[in-house]
Amino acid sequence: MNITASAPGKLVLLGEYAVLEGAPAISMAVDRRAIARLKPRLSPRYDAYAPDILDARVPFQIDSNGVPSWPEGGDAATRLSLVDQVLRGLADEQIAPASGGHGFGLELDTHEFFYALGAEPLKLGLGSSAALTVALATALVAHAGRGAVSANRRVWLQRLLALHRKFQGGHGSGVDVATSLIGGVISYQLVGDEHQPLARELVWPSRIQRLYVWSGRSASTSQALARLQVWRSGHGTEYTVLMRDLTAIAESAVAALEGADASGFIDAATAYAQGLRRFGEACGLEIFSAEHDRIAEIARAAGLLYKPCGAGVGDVGVVFALDDGERLEAVRRTLYADGFATVPLAVDETGLRLEFTEIDEA
Repeated sequence: MNITASAPGKLVLLGEYAVLEGAPAISMAVDRRAIARLKPRLSPRYDAYAPDILDARVPFQIDSNGVPSWPEGGDAATRLSLVDQVLRGLADEQIAPASGGHGFGLELDTHEFFYALGAEPLKLGLGSSAALTVALATALVAHAGRGAVSANRRVWLQRLLALHRKFQGGHGSGVDVATSLIGGVISYQLVGDEHQPLARELVWPSRIQRLYVWSGRSASTSQALARLQVWRSGHGTEYTVLMRDLTAIAESAVAALEGADASGFIDAATAYAQGLRRFGEACGLEIFSAEHDRIAEIARAAGLLYKPCGAGVGDVGVVFALDDGERLEAVRRTLYADGFATVPLAVDETGLRLEFTEIDEA
């Protein structure tokens, strides 16, 4: 059977940075999907096609343990490092496809995670690597006849987090992976001494409307986290105080959503944006870049709240409005006149999808 797995991207609405220290983050699955298509073959041939990364189909081999090897020369292994890491991680768990009489072709599609502006499309910062990890790993274990391991999403989340953390060099909270797997709007945090992931579904109040704004440039979360780690090593006490404050605000935001308190959430989001600004200024991270500052100024002039999503610096931010769609639309028009584009995003409620169709290629 042909296998198609897909998973949505994410947008962290609140709790960024503090989620690394056990605070709850509020994250939304967005209707931009990473897709992994696996087509079995009768012959022992393997290849991967990822047009958003490479414009050619790349052949590779898999040994009896499921470990991949790539053509010598060129940069295929580097450019397809996520595929390599997922295959190796599944091989370590002994749930990867292994060599035998049948190969497969992989087609990976992440084009919905890019923003077409000028000659070069730019990444929106919606968690494409996490979404692709969820989709690709699920397709591969299904092909290996080990689909049962992905049926229990709590257990599967643990394995997916390990796969993606290796790809990220050990960084990250895993909120993006959890959101892609589960879908909807969730509260996510790392609990206990072993930092076990805990995800809970939330109901978003209809009174709180949102406008998503592209800052105009892409940002690197891994670079931001690396810089933060350097600063933290010499400012442990200050870091602890700032994280404690952000954690308390994030907890109040989650409590507001769980209690259907829309006004309480807006108050918490306002406080979190202010705390995030103080945190960035203290550690030297440009969370509120010049672009984010300008968007925030436009929103503030209309009496609305704006904050960056995720690591900040670039990527996407969100304007919140309480029962005021007209004012939100006025902000959108002002932003457009000022050179900022808004991004149409909606909640993806389904999370991971897995589909099987009849084989159409030998």
